[in-house]
Parts: sequence; structure tokens; C-alpha cells
Amino acid sequence: MARWHRSAPMGIRRMLGMGVGVLALIAIAATCARAGAYTGPRDSAGYGDGSGEVLGGPGRWLSVGLLSGSTLLDGSLADYQWDTRPQAAWGAQALIGARRLGVGVRGWTTQTTQNVGLPGVESPRVQATSWELVGQGRVATWWGTQVLATASAGRLHLAYDPDRITLEPVGPGVPINVDFEPVDEWIAGGGVALLWPVAGRWTTSIALDHRIFGMDTAHRNGDEIEFGRQTFGDWSARPELAWLYGQR
Repeated sequence: MARWHRSAPMGIRRMLGMGVGVLALIAIAATCARAGAYTGPRDSAGYGDGSGEVLGGPGRWLSVGLLSGSTLLDGSLADYQWDTRPQAAWGAQALIGARRLGVGVRGWTTQTTQNVGLPGVESPRVQATSWELVGQGRVATWWGTQVLATASAGRLHLAYDPDRITLEPVGPGVPINVDFEPVDEWIAGGGVALLWPVAGRWTTSIALDHRIFGMDTAHRNGDEIEFGRQTFGDWSARPELAWLYGQR
């Protein structure tokens, strides 16, 4: 099984953390809105100044978006009793850019379970939350839809709930407490996104990306526990609805 670590309780604290992050992104956008606002004409597709480009037009832009979607964890995590079926996920993203390129920050969270395989013992939920720097660039335009290449790098935090289980002895003896510690790792990846205008200042997009991260592991080999380090990955599909400031 995967190495067990201890974590602080997540639940409300993790939700509040993501909420604060979303509010911070919105606050940044609101601060920059007046300086970056674009009031010029737009073309028939809804882009900037008639250029028909989202990331290719003149000037600067800033957008804040809400993300939803799904994350598929690496199938090899099933060897450590993780549930690797697609899981619902959500987050937020803020980007600032000029012409073809944009950079920003993204928060993303999902949840799964790790089965301890013991009757009567609750399997912990695993909350996976990442905060990453993201970049994107337009590589093509097709029928008014922008095709973007994306890249990201940042930190991944894994937290368990509950963060402790108690193993009762079969016969006489003292119960054993097993703690699940939090895991913090670097994570990076890349993918592709399709983006198009909706109405007014609103845009929508759908992104698909793959990320990789390392994690310490432990598994039983006969009567011994072997420790090591292994690289895992995930796939995420991220629809986004974004509010645009300036000309994008």
C-alpha cells in the first residue's frame, strides 16, 4: 500500500482555503479591471478590435474563471488501494497576458479514497489540492475557436480524512494507532485547450492536460516492508467560464 502519513483535518478548512483563493483571484482582477479595461469595438465573433484573435490582439488582458470537471488518477495507484476512477473536481484560475501569451495561477482540488482493507475500519478520503503557475499560448485558430498549448508547475497537497485509524488486536494487547501524514510534492504538466467567446465579457474554454508528480511509497515484500519512490500522473478535463477584463 502507499505510505501512510498524518494530516490535519481537511473538510471545512480545505473548502475555506479554496474559497479564500478564489476570492483573492477575484480581488486581483477587480484591482486591475480599470487599468486593463478595453472599450474598443469587437468583431462579429466577439473578439477585441476586429482582429478575430483572443490571445493575438494588441493590448493587455486579465481574466478570472471558475473551473469544474474531472480528474483521472494514475492507474498504478490502484496497487496501493487508491480508487482511481474519474473523480469530480473544481477550482479557479486567473490569467494575465498580452498578444499570443498568457500566464497566471490556478487552484484545483479533487477527492478519492484509499482502502485500508480491514473489516470495520473506515477507509480515509484523500483530498488532492494543487496550486500552480500556468502558461498558455495560441497555436492555431479554427472557425473562431482558439487552440491553446498549456503548461503548469506548482505544488500538490494530499490530506487524509480521517487522519488516524485504530487497529484493534485480535487477542490480548494494546490497540495500535496508524497516522496518515500530509503529503506535499511538486507537480507539473501540459496539455491543450479550446477557447471561444460567449457574450459580452464572458469566455468559455475546455482544457485537457496531463500532470506528473512523485510520491514516497511502501509495500510489503514477504515479511518486510520496502520503501521507495515512484512517479505517478493524472489526467484532468477542465471546462472554464471566465470573466474578461481588457482585450483578450
